[in-house]
Amino acid sequence: MKIAEGLRESFDVIRGNKIRSFLTILGINFGVGCLIAISVIGLAFRDSVGSEIGRYGSTMLWVQVDNSNYMSDERRVLMDSRDISFFKQSLPGRIGSGSIFDAAYTVSYKGETAEITVFGAEPDHFDMFDINIKEGRQYLQQDVINRKRVCVLRPDIASRLFKYEDPIGKEIKISEKNFTVIGLTDRVSNTFLSDGSDNNTVFIPSDFIAAKAWGGGNIKYWVYLLKFENLEYVDIAEERMEAYLNNKYGLLRGETRFRIERLDSYVGMVDKILNIISTLVLVIAAISIVVGGLGIMNIMLVAVTERTREIGIRMAVGATRSDIVIQFVIEAIVLCIIGGGTGVIFGAGIASIACMILKWKFMLSLAIVLGALAISTFIGLVFGIYPAWKASQLMPVEALRADH
Repeated sequence: MKIAEGLRESFDVIRGNKIRSFLTILGINFGVGCLIAISVIGLAFRDSVGSEIGRYGSTMLWVQVDNSNYMSDERRVLMDSRDISFFKQSLPGRIGSGSIFDAAYTVSYKGETAEITVFGAEPDHFDMFDINIKEGRQYLQQDVINRKRVCVLRPDIASRLFKYEDPIGKEIKISEKNFTVIGLTDRVSNTFLSDGSDNNTVFIPSDFIAAKAWGGGNIKYWVYLLKFENLEYVDIAEERMEAYLNNKYGLLRGETRFRIERLDSYVGMVDKILNIISTLVLVIAAISIVVGGLGIMNIMLVAVTERTREIGIRMAVGATRSDIVIQFVIEAIVLCIIGGGTGVIFGAGIASIACMILKWKFMLSLAIVLGALAISTFIGLVFGIYPAWKASQLMPVEALRADH
């Protein structure tokens, strides 16, 4: 039997049983759709994370109080200004550092007020988190040294306070203190990695919030971030900081009081979580595909019973057992490829919607599509062989006596 003839007859059978064929391929359709969706979304997620790492760099680390080693009511030991001086002076390759102090304050301008989160951040913060200044400028270390009350606004709070006025150079009140607006940032979008600010945030030099939080005394730090030129400096910094903190503050019941975390390890942890989720979805998809394959086998066995007389006629006019096997295998494969093809469309549609909502790059590669179709073909082959073999074993005389 020629393959082209087998394909033509397969499509004739499918067209003659449209509803049954549609219900038969649903399992394959759903399974392949899940495979496509999770593959595309996984690629898009990793691309998004890679883009974020590209923005912030993989050379960032931070040290913070390890709350997991403390009892709930136990007093925490915090870092002080001497520790920060050590980090700045003794760690080679440092290109940025700082801590964040945030507090809810009333911000006002000409009678317009808002209760928002004010971020106290050091000048390096803008470069470390790739915060783009749209208008004006960011505050500098010289502003901090001179104790200048300056601030940088996110776009939403700027629009709320100033309406259609240009905010640059204007003074706003933050907790009844006047601050001069010197900069306006671009709009920030929700991303995998960020400094925690949103479009309704005001940035001011960290000393103003820190001093108020600690009553003007020695400032304490829960967390401190540092950025380095390359990963070699990150490794050096991690070792020196751990040795320094353990030596100065000692251990807590054999455990460290502070933990040092790296951006690349954090991303790796999230990637592992995604892999676990992906594996679970892929298992469900595989089960669905197998169930769909069993459905194909079942419907092909029914087809053998229904077409027993047809098989007898074919064999009587010269069709060999291999011709019968090829015909039924082709029908099973065609059903699975149709199910796989529509599954690709279904899965790509789901993935494109998810990527559009999350603002990720849609990444459907030819390899993924061909892989899905290859799986569909394999399922058709595996689950179509037995019905095809059973059809080929019919005796022509007995088959011609069948009622169907």
